[in-house]
Amino acid sequence: MTAIAIDAATRVKTLIALTEELTAIISRENDLLAARRPQEMSALQPDKARLAAAYAQSIRHVAADRSSVAGAGDGLIDQLREITKTFEARALHQRALLDGARAASESVMRAVAEEAGKTGEPGYGARRAASAAPLILDSKA
Repeated sequence: MTAIAIDAATRVKTLIALTEELTAIISRENDLLAARRPQEMSALQPDKARLAAAYAQSIRHVAADRSSVAGAGDGLIDQLREITKTFEARALHQRALLDGARAASESVMRAVAEEAGKTGEPGYGARRAASAAPLILDSKA
């Protein structure tokens, strides 16, 4: 195997490893979202940010010079394609989970706001101004 082919194989193997690690993190995040424990995702963010930056750099390098991975061999390229499909599927699933959570949250907030507007409780809705006692300042007191 030539030095160029070794470099290409190393680049593809690195990209495969980064993609697998990112996929694992997204899978853990998806599990947390499905379990309604999104607050626990914050512990994963430093690793995710580090991996995402390395992944983006690798992708940019390959996009700028496709020949840099040309000698990696069909087996590694096929493996990269498969893990990339898995990664994209998990990312799409995460998007759906996040969109669903956002929609549910917005729906609850709308319902709370509508109910608060109906109650007439001080501090809520338009009725507050009507039920508030006037404030009188007495400069002699």
